[in-house]
Formats: sequence, structure tokens, C-alpha cells
Amino acid sequence: MPINKYIANASGEFGREILDKINAGFAQGQAIVSDKLGANKIDVVFVNAPKDVIPEIGIGGYSPGPYNIYVSLDPNFKTFSVEDMVLTILHETHHCVRWRKPGYGQTLGEVMITEGLATLFEEEHSGTLPIYAQVPIKQDEIDKARNILNDEKYNHNEWFFGVKNIQRWFGYTYGYQLSKAYSQKTNKSAAELVNTPAELFLKDV
Repeated sequence: MPINKYIANASGEFGREILDKINAGFAQGQAIVSDKLGANKIDVVFVNAPKDVIPEIGIGGYSPGPYNIYVSLDPNFKTFSVEDMVLTILHETHHCVRWRKPGYGQTLGEVMITEGLATLFEEEHSGTLPIYAQVPIKQDEIDKARNILNDEKYNHNEWFFGVKNIQRWFGYTYGYQLSKAYSQKTNKSAAELVNTPAELFLKDV
């Protein structure tokens, strides 16, 4: 089954330039995830949702389950790139595929690995590290995270988006570091590790 594209543009705020970038980014991303992940049965919906984008790049992504991706765009952000569109699709499709076996995760540790692997998948394609995996995380934050790795009641916004006392994007950065270390240890790519249980990444943490 295919990966389908839907552009929600009833407002007409996605002009020709934006539509061209959407179409180009989707085509490139679809080809990569089909080849690397064997991804299928996914609907990708592009929506006008400025409040849901990463302000630095004008794009945001969300995959609520194994078959759906929402790519949020800010039509007033004139300089978002096709490459960032591709990377968003790669990241979220990795989630969709992982949703189907081990799942996205319930605990802080599991979710950090899921996000870390998707971020690593981006890096393996682009050769560069996403901005949300470049945080200079602190040892005291790492220690706090290690103490609640198995906690299902962790505050997602706190650990991933910087609400309260943890700096923004900590969960992405630390999850990436753990995923990268395991990838190097096993000599396996993020695509090859898409269905690997989080506990294997966290065993020595």
C-alpha cells in the first residue's frame, strides 16, 4: 500500500512556492523511507498550523500512530527548505514504522530512544545533526533522567520541550546520544534498529 499525501489548504495560504516545496519534499522523503524502512500504509497530511512548527525552521511534525503523519507549516515562514521537509518526513515515518512493533513507548526511557532513533535516521541521511539534538545537556539533568527512565507518568513537555526545569530538547539530545552509542556498538543503522526494544539501548545506562 502507498504512502499518500494530502495538502489541507482550504485557506489558500499555501501559495505556489510552498506547494512546490511540499511536493518536492514529499517525493524525496517518500522514496527514501520506502527504500530504507520499507514504509507503507501511511497518510501524510500537510496543515497550516504555525503554532505547531519549530520556530527555527518553520516546520513541525507529529505522528500519533502507525499510519498517520501531520506536517505543520507556517505559511509566513518564507525560507523553510525542501531538505527540512524531507527530514521531517524521515523522522516521523521512522516513528510510524516503530509504532507497529515495539510501539512509540510509555516510559521516559522508551520515548527518548524512539525520538533518538528517528533523529539518528535524519542524521544518517543528511550528514548533519538536527538542531534539537545539539543541546549541551548537563550532568545533573542526565542524572535526573536516569532516575525516572521507567516512569510512565513523566512530564513529556518538560523533558522534550523545556517546560519547567529541564532545558529545551533535552530528551531528543540524550535519546540521540544513547541511540548513536548503541548504533555504533552494534554496527547497525537507525533503519535496521527501528524495531529494536528500547531496553537494549538502556541496559547499561
